[in-house]
Amino acid sequence: MTLPLLQGSLIIMWTCPACTKNLQLDNKTWRCLNGHAFDQAKEGYVNLQLAQERKSKAPGDSAEMISARRTFLNANHYSPLVVAITKIAKKHCQLDHIRLFDAGCGEGYYLNHVCTALEKDSLTIEGLGCDISKPAVQKAAKAYKSRQFSVASTFKIPLENNSVDVILQVFAPLSESEVFRILTPSGVWISVNPASRHLSHLKTLIYKQSLEHKANVKNDERFELFEQQTIQFDMELDSAESRLALLKMTPYYWQTSEQAKQNVASELKVCEAHFDIKIWKKAQ
Repeated sequence: MTLPLLQGSLIIMWTCPACTKNLQLDNKTWRCLNGHAFDQAKEGYVNLQLAQERKSKAPGDSAEMISARRTFLNANHYSPLVVAITKIAKKHCQLDHIRLFDAGCGEGYYLNHVCTALEKDSLTIEGLGCDISKPAVQKAAKAYKSRQFSVASTFKIPLENNSVDVILQVFAPLSESEVFRILTPSGVWISVNPASRHLSHLKTLIYKQSLEHKANVKNDERFELFEQQTIQFDMELDSAESRLALLKMTPYYWQTSEQAKQNVASELKVCEAHFDIKIWKKAQ
């Protein structure tokens, strides 16, 4: 039986991406019983993405996009979303010890803020996250030492079966089969996606004709839609830096002309946020 990494009173356990056996930390190297080994980075994360499975040399979000997102999120423009997610986790997961996993965690903002809010209620929270972007995970691990991070694909999550109480998915693509595999029988999957009016003010400045977001419809019989809510609010962007940071953290940035970027920097003083939040459970 492998020994888990103890972080305070919490048990952290990754699985081997090569053979799915449990990994244990041995002198800054994660090892499984089959001899596969993965070094722990100086920031504290572990890279569990196999080289042969990468689709590019630097998969995931770029360093520029990650830095822009951190600048924007750390200004708490999306704090109402964090509050909403935290309330949902409290409502649907009535446990004293919660293992919360952020699939596609980016630089760790949502994972850390939701975990911190839950910990204020004297709950024991084990927060883990993975992302395919190495620069994002580096920033996450460096900033949030009380959480555990790995570089890994959300289509091959390095966690045990039935081991996660809450799965958080904010905008990130993932495998529903992997969600089903790692979620406990009573666990909840919180998915957050842009709703129809999300960033509508921004899009009017960069497109002649902007289209509304269309909702993704899931038809997976393994899951039951337990609850759904939308959250909508205006964000006041009081500097050109925050306006351009918002643009840079979106896919729109790479399709935007220099003139449109200047328009965003000078004119986008208010922008609408609109999120669709769905709470899924395993079908009974």
